[in-house]
Amino acid sequence: MTSLRVAQLLVAPLLAASLTACLTACGGDPIDDYCTSLKDHQQELTDTLGEGGPSGLIAALPIFKDLERNAPDDIEKDWTRLTTVVGDLDAALEKAGVSADDFENGKPPEGVSQAEAKRIADAATAVSSKKTQQASVRVQQQARDVCHTSLTL
Repeated sequence: MTSLRVAQLLVAPLLAASLTACLTACGGDPIDDYCTSLKDHQQELTDTLGEGGPSGLIAALPIFKDLERNAPDDIEKDWTRLTTVVGDLDAALEKAGVSADDFENGKPPEGVSQAEAKRIADAATAVSSKKTQQASVRVQQQARDVCHTSLTL
């Protein structure tokens, strides 16, 4: 037996043991971690989004960010899209000093400047855009197919 073959036979089990130890110590399977996080947040997310409209989305932003941090590579970009557009809406509302609940029939409350109203409207348009809807659909599909968890955004 050549020395290269002997080295391979000795090194392979060590690498396998190291990989197993790392998967355990380094946080395990990313998909499992994501699915666990998703299931842990499922009821809270359902309750928060049940508030409806932009207020529910904004209230869910911390949950979205946590799920984005745990998201596997194949849907991380979709979670980033969701957290970005909802975060931008939250920032626009905060900068104007109003909440989503302050709007009646899409009209801003008194004291909101035209520039602030435009920023808010642009951010709301991004939230309801086709790209955001597609990201939401992909995230929900991933939850069903991979995590076997119902998620409604």
